[in-house]
Amino acid sequence: MATCSGIAFDGEVVALLPRGDRKVRLDNGHVITSLPMRGPSTGVPLIGDRVVVEIALNQLKGWRLARRP
Repeated sequence: MATCSGIAFDGEVVALLPRGDRKVRLDNGHVITSLPMRGPSTGVPLIGDRVVVEIALNQLKGWRLARRP
Protein backbone atom coordinates (compact mmCIF):
# COMPACT_ATOMS: atom_id res chain seq x y z
CA MET A 1 0.00 0.00 0.00
CA ALA A 2 1.48 3.33 -1.06
CA THR A 3 1.35 6.32 1.25
CA CYS A 4 1.30 9.98 0.38
CA SER A 5 2.52 12.65 2.80
CA GLY A 6 0.11 15.29 1.56
CA ILE A 7 -0.64 17.91 -1.03
CA ALA A 8 1.91 20.67 -1.63
CA PHE A 9 1.72 24.00 -3.48
CA ASP A 10 4.21 26.76 -4.27
CA GLY A 11 3.41 30.29 -3.18
CA GLU A 12 4.65 33.66 -1.95
CA VAL A 13 4.34 35.13 1.54
CA VAL A 14 2.15 38.26 1.39
CA ALA A 15 1.56 39.02 5.10
CA LEU A 16 2.94 38.19 8.54
CA LEU A 17 0.36 37.28 11.17
CA PRO A 18 0.58 36.79 14.96
CA ARG A 19 1.92 33.48 16.40
CA GLY A 20 4.16 32.85 13.40
CA ASP A 21 1.31 32.36 10.92
CA ARG A 22 1.69 33.64 7.34
CA LYS A 23 -0.70 34.66 4.57
CA VAL A 24 0.50 32.94 1.39
CA ARG A 25 -0.65 33.62 -2.17
CA LEU A 26 -0.46 30.36 -4.07
CA ASP A 27 0.64 30.28 -7.70
CA ASN A 28 -2.97 29.56 -8.71
CA GLY A 29 -4.12 32.87 -7.15
CA HIS A 30 -5.70 31.57 -3.94
CA VAL A 31 -4.68 33.16 -0.62
CA ILE A 32 -4.38 30.90 2.43
CA THR A 33 -3.28 31.20 6.05
CA SER A 34 -0.47 28.80 6.90
CA LEU A 35 0.93 27.60 10.21
CA PRO A 36 4.65 27.90 11.03
CA MET A 37 7.20 25.28 9.95
CA ARG A 38 7.78 22.25 12.14
CA GLY A 39 11.16 21.50 13.66
CA PRO A 40 14.17 23.76 13.81
CA SER A 41 13.72 26.70 11.48
CA THR A 42 16.68 27.50 9.24
CA GLY A 43 15.25 30.89 8.40
CA VAL A 44 12.00 32.70 8.95
CA PRO A 45 10.12 33.43 5.69
CA LEU A 46 9.41 37.13 5.28
CA ILE A 47 7.09 39.04 2.95
CA GLY A 48 7.96 38.30 -0.66
CA ASP A 49 9.75 35.00 0.02
CA ARG A 50 8.85 31.95 -2.07
CA VAL A 51 7.66 29.01 0.04
CA VAL A 52 6.10 25.56 -0.32
CA VAL A 53 2.98 24.91 1.76
CA GLU A 54 1.48 21.48 2.33
CA ILE A 55 -1.50 19.89 3.99
CA ALA A 56 -1.29 16.33 5.30
CA LEU A 57 -3.99 13.98 4.14
CA ASN A 58 -4.50 12.57 7.64
CA GLN A 59 -4.61 15.96 9.40
CA LEU A 60 -6.85 18.48 7.72
CA LYS A 61 -6.34 21.11 10.45
CA GLY A 62 -4.59 23.60 8.21
CA TRP A 63 -1.80 24.39 5.81
CA ARG A 64 1.77 24.31 7.09
CA LEU A 65 4.90 25.86 5.64
CA ALA A 66 6.98 22.95 4.42
CA ARG A 67 10.15 24.54 3.15
CA ARG A 68 11.69 27.43 1.29
CA PRO A 69 12.83 26.51 -2.23
